[in-house]
Amino acid sequence: MRTGGVAANFTQQADPVAGRIDIAITRTGDVTGVAGTGLLAALLFDAVGAGAANLSVTASATGPGGMPVQLQYAPVQVVTVR
Repeated sequence: MRTGGVAANFTQQADPVAGRIDIAITRTGDVTGVAGTGLLAALLFDAVGAGAANLSVTASATGPGGMPVQLQYAPVQVVTVR
């Protein structure tokens, strides 16, 4: 996201009641976009108690002009916290 010297802005919004976290990464004012492969985001959680966890990940991305961009993400695995 930093290719070409364009600043990437990261924002997050957590909703603990709904159990949801939204993140956004933008390159404001970039008319050409960025190409390539690599890690776009990683999620790290700290366990607060023992038990099972349910987690689902969804994602969407758009390029310049609002064109959809295909994303790939690794399967999510959560083991039981002891």
